[in-house]
Amino acid sequence: MQPETGNGVSRVGTHDRAEDPLFETLARVERDLNDLIGGLALLGVKRCSQCRRFFRCADPGALFESDQIIVCYDCVPDWWSSLSMRIGVDERERIEGKLASWLRKYHRAEVVKVTPGNVPDTTNAKFQIAAKCLECSGSGKLMEGERCRFCNGLGTVRIVVPK
Repeated sequence: MQPETGNGVSRVGTHDRAEDPLFETLARVERDLNDLIGGLALLGVKRCSQCRRFFRCADPGALFESDQIIVCYDCVPDWWSSLSMRIGVDERERIEGKLASWLRKYHRAEVVKVTPGNVPDTTNAKFQIAAKCLECSGSGKLMEGERCRFCNGLGTVRIVVPK
C-alpha cells in the first residue's frame, strides 16, 4: 500500500526539493565550491575551460584567453580544431590572430612561409595553424600592389609550434 496525502493522492515518486535534506546538502556544497573557485580567482588562479585544471595567472603562457574562453596550452590543439569549424570567418580570423601572437610570444612558434606548389616540412611540429597574414591583412598584396613578401602573396601564413 502506498502512503497517501490527506486528500487521497499518492506521494510515492514525488520530491519537494525544499524539504529534501540531500538536495539542501548538494546545493550547499555547490555554493561552497563556487565560492572556493571565486576565491582562487582573487588569488590569481584561473581554470581551463576544457580540462578544468587550475593555472596561475602569473604564467601568461599557461592559458590562452579570448573573449570569455580560457584554454590551457595543452588543450589548445583540440579546442582550436573543434572551435574553428563552428564559428564564422570573421570571428575565426580574429581569434586565430590572437592565438598566433600568443603562440609566437610564449611557445616558440614560428611563421613558416608557404610557397605555391611547395609543402613545408612540419614533421617536427607539435601544433600548427594557418592564419591570415597580418602584414597585408590577408590580401596578399602590400601597398602599391606588390606581392606581400611575408605570405608570398597567398594572404595566409602557417604558424608552427615545434615539439
